[in-house]
Amino acid sequence: MTVASGTLLVVSIASLNIIWGYPWLGIFSAAISLFVIGRLLSSLMSPKLNYHLALPRSVPFGFPLPIAINCFNRGKFPAMQFLISFDRRSQTSRRRPRRGRVQNRIFEAISAPQPIALLEAGTTKRVTSTLRFTSRGTHAMPSIVTQSYFPFYLFQVTQNVDPKQEITVTPRPLDTDEDESTRGFLEAMGEWSHQLLAGDALDYTGSREYEVGMPVRKWDFVSWARLGKPIVREYQSPSIQQVYLIVDTSHQPDPTVEEEKRKADFEHLLSAATTSILELGKKRVSLQLCLTCEQDRHREEGGFVQIDNESMLIRLANADATDPESTNQQIEGALESIHQSPTLILSNRNSESYPYPLPRSAHWIQVAAPTTGDHPSLSSVRRGLVR
Repeated sequence: MTVASGTLLVVSIASLNIIWGYPWLGIFSAAISLFVIGRLLSSLMSPKLNYHLALPRSVPFGFPLPIAINCFNRGKFPAMQFLISFDRRSQTSRRRPRRGRVQNRIFEAISAPQPIALLEAGTTKRVTSTLRFTSRGTHAMPSIVTQSYFPFYLFQVTQNVDPKQEITVTPRPLDTDEDESTRGFLEAMGEWSHQLLAGDALDYTGSREYEVGMPVRKWDFVSWARLGKPIVREYQSPSIQQVYLIVDTSHQPDPTVEEEKRKADFEHLLSAATTSILELGKKRVSLQLCLTCEQDRHREEGGFVQIDNESMLIRLANADATDPESTNQQIEGALESIHQSPTLILSNRNSESYPYPLPRSAHWIQVAAPTTGDHPSLSSVRRGLVR
């Protein structure tokens, strides 16, 4: 029963019995009959809906995501006076938190429940609800809650439907306004990519007679004067360069460092890798990613797979920490498979902890947050910067 039905019952008995003097037994019987009939109508006309969510492959961490909810009425009767929303009780992780720790929140529901006055049988209607995901990884979408108030808001019938769909929340890119270490990493990565592409001028391919509508980079005045007709020089962009990105996901066991600090450093590393993928994707390079935590999955390819940027971000979203020993072997195998190609290695460790010599084409950047006032992002190791 709702507040409206309870209020109606109290007001009816008080007004008819106490004020007007009608017998209370008849009034009570009429009220009970009204509610029984209303409950039967509410059960009969309760929405029988199927839901489908229009979801992207991934969503960035912390970004509001408008989600289109397609509601199909599979019942024989029209559905009336109901609200649709995501189950707010599933905002937190289903895992039981440890003592003294706050339960991890998966998402935040931003928009209010969406009302639908009427949905005819066999028809579909779309509503939009906005969520903000606050936890990296692949998550099951929360249940969809339907709250029906037919008839006349006397009863509330609540239904929970699991959409059985998942979405991947990718790591949050770094923000230049965050702190000094973040700005230092962006400067170090930008300097490496600038030296990587330095000298990539346009290649001259020849001259030809000018035609209307032809894009002109430079006029060939010498040929123009000799032939008496406008001549232009043609150029083409250099070939796309192959670049490799290795993300060191090792987790150095250190009893002096708190678990929360290690997790924060690991998330910072993934954010730095996300920023690198997005920035290098804007340049004339073909990027391949190696995650050292995927050594079993991509062993045959040396850890590298040629995929699009979004797929690489999805791999980062599901990354886990590994032990340094297996990580060092994975990095060594990856460097052997790519020979002398330009390689960027992102790690929370200093390069001195890597036991093998790095090739001249590899560039190691430590991206862990500073702990003693140092600037780790600027202490990157430049072993043979790519010329």
